[in-house]
Amino acid sequence: MFMNYWWQLSLLVVFSYFIGNFCTAIAISNKFIHKDIRELGSKNPGTTNMTRVFGIKYGVMTLFLDFLKGFICSFVGKMIFTSIGGAEVGMFAAYLAGFAVILGHIYPILLRFKGGKGFATGIGVFMVVNPGFTLISLIVGVILLLIVDRMSVFALTFFAAEAIYHLIVYAKDYWWISLFACLYFVLATIAHRSNITRLVHGEEKPLGLIGILKNEKKN
Repeated sequence: MFMNYWWQLSLLVVFSYFIGNFCTAIAISNKFIHKDIRELGSKNPGTTNMTRVFGIKYGVMTLFLDFLKGFICSFVGKMIFTSIGGAEVGMFAAYLAGFAVILGHIYPILLRFKGGKGFATGIGVFMVVNPGFTLISLIVGVILLLIVDRMSVFALTFFAAEAIYHLIVYAKDYWWISLFACLYFVLATIAHRSNITRLVHGEEKPLGLIGILKNEKKN
């Protein structure tokens, strides 16, 4: 069924991958602060480093725009391919676009394959394909973040929960949906491999969210 739309799906993959290549953290830091986030803090162009270095406002801005990348690509894929091929083809396109945009965010060819870690973009994708469980996961994840104060734990737990849920719900009848969710988790795990190493050795730095919020109030 899906192969009947192979060239249209190929265009969607290319479109989504290059949308993923647009690094919002770099754009925001250069445009509004006139500094390159890749030269500061952990040097990672993502929400966590933006929050630590420039504060909650720019962190949230980065989170939201990265979220939009994933949401828009999956939503556009779902709407277009549902209209031309039906609901199942539309859902396949949404997951495929999600994989491409997350891949483009983590490994952007335009930035020499040095991108972010895909968390916010992944949230955007899952909000299109599985909004109910994703909202629950985010609420639980925020509580977890407030307890452990490590964004990497939040991110990895989120992707793991989504993968497990998809395996339980979809593996029997829609194996490809479970496969995509597991691939998202694999990409996130690879992107967070340095964080995982630090977590194992007890060296992962806390986000310092409470302190950041207090400083924002003072300013």
